[in-house]
Amino acid sequence: MRMRTFMAERTERGFTSPRRSAEHGFTLVEMMVVLAILALAATAVILTIGPGGANADHQASRFAARVAALRDRSVIEGRGLGLWVTASGFGFEQRRDGQWQPLDEGRLAPRDWDVGTAVSVNGGAQARLSFNRIGLPDRALRVDLTAGDDSASVHVDAAGDVVVE
Repeated sequence: MRMRTFMAERTERGFTSPRRSAEHGFTLVEMMVVLAILALAATAVILTIGPGGANADHQASRFAARVAALRDRSVIEGRGLGLWVTASGFGFEQRRDGQWQPLDEGRLAPRDWDVGTAVSVNGGAQARLSFNRIGLPDRALRVDLTAGDDSASVHVDAAGDVVVE
């Protein structure tokens, strides 16, 4: 009986049992977990969408990363791989049975430049480049991209280094 009186006094003073408060809301930890999940989801969406409109720096960085991946792959596989670049897009190739055949897999699939992007390749409209089995290119390459007021260049030098300026 004494216990009942104590509980009744606690309720009258504004205290409630832990079980009752848990039924009415979320704990701070639960709220933080939900916010962390929402932040991860928002980050994934932003990274998937990318920047809006044509952005020369972004396109140059993506292109340079793919060219570097192709160079690395030629070293890992120990065989020649190539790429072609035109004013409208670019693609990657592998040498098989004495012929160049397109690579159509994931990040090395052919791509078009974003709409509104002007491209100059070694001062012209197109070029080809191949990496030998140790990652050295057969020639230097310079790709200049312009989108609106933004411009960027990708250089592949004689040592196979890929640089964005």
